[in-house]
Amino acid sequence: MNKKFVSRRIESLKEKLTEEGLDAAIIVKPENVFYFSNFNPVLNSHPCFVIVSVKKGTCLLVHSIRCDHAKEEGAIGNVQLYGKWGSNVSLAIDPVDAIREILEDVPVRLGLELDSINISLYQKILAKLNPATVLDISSPINMMKIIKDAYEISCIKKAAHLVDIGVETAIGCLEKGYSEACASTEGQYRMRKAWSELYNDTEVCGFGTSEGGMIDSLHVWCLSNSHIAYGCDCPKHYTPLPGDLSLPMAWAKVNGYHAENERSIIVNKVAGIRDRAYGAMLEARQAVFDSLKPGFSFESLYLAAAAVFIKHGFGEILPGRVGHGVGCSAHEFPSLAGGNKLLLAAGMVITVEPGLMDKSWGGVRHSDTVLITETGYECLTKLDNKRITINK
Repeated sequence: MNKKFVSRRIESLKEKLTEEGLDAAIIVKPENVFYFSNFNPVLNSHPCFVIVSVKKGTCLLVHSIRCDHAKEEGAIGNVQLYGKWGSNVSLAIDPVDAIREILEDVPVRLGLELDSINISLYQKILAKLNPATVLDISSPINMMKIIKDAYEISCIKKAAHLVDIGVETAIGCLEKGYSEACASTEGQYRMRKAWSELYNDTEVCGFGTSEGGMIDSLHVWCLSNSHIAYGCDCPKHYTPLPGDLSLPMAWAKVNGYHAENERSIIVNKVAGIRDRAYGAMLEARQAVFDSLKPGFSFESLYLAAAAVFIKHGFGEILPGRVGHGVGCSAHEFPSLAGGNKLLLAAGMVITVEPGLMDKSWGGVRHSDTVLITETGYECLTKLDNKRITINK
């Protein structure tokens, strides 16, 4: 289990709370609850909370129905309950009433994730807890999560192996004449099969919404030609033809941590703007990789790729970013975008995916999941990332 790493994260958060003059924090965002507890309820119709008090310690607050699950899989020994289910004894029916009991009904200087909390819950916290002050701790938590520890990196590496398998399988199926949808289905099945054979001591659940859950985070999908410009959509029962561009993609989570792989595929041969765009994409990727080491800014990576695209005549359709952070979320802070002066540091995990999209001809993009090291980077996705052609 992830207990020692969770303990370190909680201690780091306590230090940040102290620096900000805060007494306690209420963690609400599902991915952050997991980050500070190692517990994912999968279904979030009854939200979970991590209550971090500088002086009184930390507890995991869950609905009574999640009691056994939280105690078995969570890394926090103090599990408290709200709501009613069976014979379990709760602090209160309402979670904020339970939080008031935990914090002993005294005004506190409180940290909240204001970029994640809904207005109804926020108003209830203000009314029932009557905090002396409220401070947004979204940014400090994002900065904590940006550097991955050894446990997180080990999970992301497993997820990277799975997405390689998913995309490689989909490419092979496209070459055999499968449709986008059928190739995606085979890729997804092969990912799950590999997980069951290689990593069956892990789970692949994702993080659900307030009205649903994600039992299986292993996803493969494929878009072709103008459909690529949608960015993300359901694959169709379209079979790519000679002269087409097709883009198989895969996402996976292992023990809560994400990796992705995307590969642009040329069917037989492309010409004109599609050929020029593919070449520019590969050159832009290389420009990013050439600067991928500690000390370079995220903005410099974006500008390096943008300069290549402009040189090749694609200045009118520049991407908004050329990659993003990876962790408990598929699109985690920060973005490889203009204006982001944050410097790369060892332990960060990002995607490198400078791409071009236009409805008139389609799009090109390879995406790799990459770990920043002390001296450079390690590409965690290992699949061929040069010019990929299939013949039909």
